[in-house]
Amino acid sequence: MGYDRAQMKQSVKRAMKSTTPKPMLVTLAFTAMVTAGTWLINTILGRLLTGGAGNYSDMLLSYVQRGYDMDEAVERMLLELMSRGPGFMLGVVSGGMVLSLIVTLWQSTMNVGYEGYCLSMVRGESPPIGKIFCAFPQFGPVFVTRLLTELFVILWSIPVLLGFFVLVFVFSLTAMMEVPAFTILLLLIATAALALGMVWVTLRYALVDYVVLDKGLTGTEAIRESKRLMAGRLGKAFMLRLSFIGWYLLIWLIIYGGITAALLTIVAQIAYMQSDSFAGLIAASGMALAMVAAVVIVCTVISLWLRPYVTGSMAKFYDWAKSEADGPAAGPGYGAGPSGWDGRTDHTWSSGSSSSSSYGTGLGPAPGGSSERKPPKPRDDPWN
Repeated sequence: MGYDRAQMKQSVKRAMKSTTPKPMLVTLAFTAMVTAGTWLINTILGRLLTGGAGNYSDMLLSYVQRGYDMDEAVERMLLELMSRGPGFMLGVVSGGMVLSLIVTLWQSTMNVGYEGYCLSMVRGESPPIGKIFCAFPQFGPVFVTRLLTELFVILWSIPVLLGFFVLVFVFSLTAMMEVPAFTILLLLIATAALALGMVWVTLRYALVDYVVLDKGLTGTEAIRESKRLMAGRLGKAFMLRLSFIGWYLLIWLIIYGGITAALLTIVAQIAYMQSDSFAGLIAASGMALAMVAAVVIVCTVISLWLRPYVTGSMAKFYDWAKSEADGPAAGPGYGAGPSGWDGRTDHTWSSGSSSSSSYGTGLGPAPGGSSERKPPKPRDDPWN
């Protein structure tokens, strides 16, 4: 079955346009709920699980207000905590670990639910906002699966890192040859090998969450299924993720460009400020704040649009990989998971001529013979 990244990403954009409520609003609500939930857990459970030691920032601030510098304030805060006895410190450490576990459980379950929302979106279901909670009925298996996935990633990363350090050690011996350019080239090769190794490690498990949601598999079964679906398709998945790098670079440029412009506005005003021109400084500060606010708004809007686009593209890739690995009968609606879909799918992309006919069916030439003009081939984002 053919694969065309540009057509796939355009199908995700069409799904985003036709989905109600709009994915940007759902993403905004999702981000707000995850942030608020994390804050509530840290605020409420933090006090209970750490015996009030979670208010170390208030304690630190009180010492600073008394006239201590930051180093002395941190030292006195630590001494006060330790003076309460080893039992208290043990409770703080264990309570902090439990608190981190609860926060991770909350955020992981919500993230998997958001992936389920995007999977439903690209399948044309127009999922409601409540779809982002679809992972909570199985939050235990979801968390265990994610925990095992991270463990496997760490274990596979160890030999990759060891290989990198061995290469660096061997290449460092070439420095004795007094050929700096050659040594730098070898170090760059070692770094590239490390990056490719880490990509290979992480991408093997890129479809675990979708397998959990769609096929109902958990634990090592979901991990094995993800590796099976990704076998021979790691390059396509890597290029799919890499194709979004321009959007992230754009956000980076907006952030640093806006901050730089805001700082230059204030610096320029200070440099040319007269003794009685504080009003100009206030105006420059207001302009700088307006620039920062504009940067925040623009980057937020782009991020709210980009997240469902990126996640939806990976969900679409999962549907394609599943059909490629198991045949057309394994498409949406035929899996064993809880989120089966009985509607039409358009995940059979192809760059061949048959799929680029004016009717897009691939069943033969369009009416009018060869003189019928074919539409242009879909293009990828201009950031690729």
